[in-house]
Amino acid sequence: MSEKARQIMASAERLFAAGRYHEVTLDQICHKAGVGKGTIYRYFEDKEDLYYQVILSGLDELVESIQQVGQQECDPALGLRGVVQRVADFYGERRALFQLMRSEQLRRSTRKKGLHKQWRQKTSKMVDVIAGFVRDGIEKGIYSAAFPPSGAAHMLMAMVRSGLWRLDEMPDKDWPEAVVRLFENGLRTRNENNEG
Repeated sequence: MSEKARQIMASAERLFAAGRYHEVTLDQICHKAGVGKGTIYRYFEDKEDLYYQVILSGLDELVESIQQVGQQECDPALGLRGVVQRVADFYGERRALFQLMRSEQLRRSTRKKGLHKQWRQKTSKMVDVIAGFVRDGIEKGIYSAAFPPSGAAHMLMAMVRSGLWRLDEMPDKDWPEAVVRLFENGLRTRNENNEG
């Protein structure tokens, strides 16, 4: 991706996050990015394509970061913590992108089919990394097999999203650790739950 396309996407990300999708115009994006409309059309089909490319590009960055944790960490508990911390840090730094993704979930009915498929593929890669750590924990006897790893991974991601939506209410900056502890308490094997 060219530097100019990145510049357009960064400007669009901030504008889309600050206002409603239908209120943001290509003229506003052009002005903020310091480019003409022709330049936008060189890289994007239309406003909707730009909107989805902003989201999908952000998801690519996050997926890559999470996959690095999956490749580098062998301990299931540390892996879960690493993934949750990466998600929290990424969206903490990119609040505008998180707002876009949050609103995108509300706009699913209008999403183009191809982009919907890409969205699912990218999010499933994150779920796969988490499910891998849960699966390893089950194999090592750390976690119970009460939940399928994929289902548990979806639950953890939902817990993290809930935390991100309520960042202002979080009393502790270490809330990602608290989320993982809460999650792990539900996954612990029966003997460990009885001991604690």
